[in-house]
Amino acid sequence: MTCGSGGKSPGIRAPRSTERKAILNVAQPARRDVQIQRDIVYGTGIVRPVAGRPAHARELKLDLYQPLPTAGDGPRPALVLAFGGAFHRGTKEDDTFGEPPNRNHAIAWYCREFARLGYVACSIDYRLVPENPEPGDTVVVASAAHIPRSRVDAVRGMLGLPPASDDMLWRGVEAACDDMALAVRYVRAHAGAWHIDPGRIAVGGFSAGARTALNVALGERERVAAVVALSGYMHEDDLKRHVAALDRPPAVLGIYAEHDLDYIAGNCPRMIERMRELGMTCEAVRVPGATHFYPAHARALHERDGPTTVWDAIAGFLRRALAA
Repeated sequence: MTCGSGGKSPGIRAPRSTERKAILNVAQPARRDVQIQRDIVYGTGIVRPVAGRPAHARELKLDLYQPLPTAGDGPRPALVLAFGGAFHRGTKEDDTFGEPPNRNHAIAWYCREFARLGYVACSIDYRLVPENPEPGDTVVVASAAHIPRSRVDAVRGMLGLPPASDDMLWRGVEAACDDMALAVRYVRAHAGAWHIDPGRIAVGGFSAGARTALNVALGERERVAAVVALSGYMHEDDLKRHVAALDRPPAVLGIYAEHDLDYIAGNCPRMIERMRELGMTCEAVRVPGATHFYPAHARALHERDGPTTVWDAIAGFLRRALAA
């Protein structure tokens, strides 16, 4: 267990003072010291034989970020966040990529910063495509043809891997969804011990993590209040099918960049509009001039509130969606 707010997660660059000012300019409660507990096993997931290794159940872990308690604290809202990396790379500690200004802040960084504001935040591990994971029985993506491949193909090239088959990629996406759903259930089961309000749990993530969060909230029908999707995606056919089966769909924040991945820049505005047509509460934020890898302090445009930053947009959305 690591205590205090001064420690750094491995591989995560601490923001410069000018960045910190930019991302903390929204009105916020007093910031807390943070207690971090790493590698909590929240379940297991089956991986099939690959590269000479037999099939086995591998541990799934999360890092827990908790604000140090103060007098009068009530149950806190919670965030369960998943890293990005095209379902092939990244970890719960670090999923940064690129060089500034086209470099994202890690999901672990968001967890630590939101814990400083009083949230209980979890950065989760999940099975990746190269592990050859075995998905569960729930089917979230109806067709492998619904899974965009452009970033996956690029990342596999970087890793020196041959192109993935449609089935291989589909199993990875489904397994990630199963794992995050398991993590949400684990967090809810520990609501009492971790001083969490089970009615104020949000899921989210970046890129593959955002897609997984949408799949969990809508496809797996996990009971969450909100979704923060940093460059997320869901095919319209899957979206319509899932939302029709929900009694109380969560609120969704969709953030996307002007020069985002091809299937995100063009799809995210349509996805948000379609969600609204299906009766969901949604907010959309565009990051002008940015690529897929935008930092938390990037200047952004909220469709209703106007100029903001990525950080401020998320913080404001969560305050509204998880209000006590």
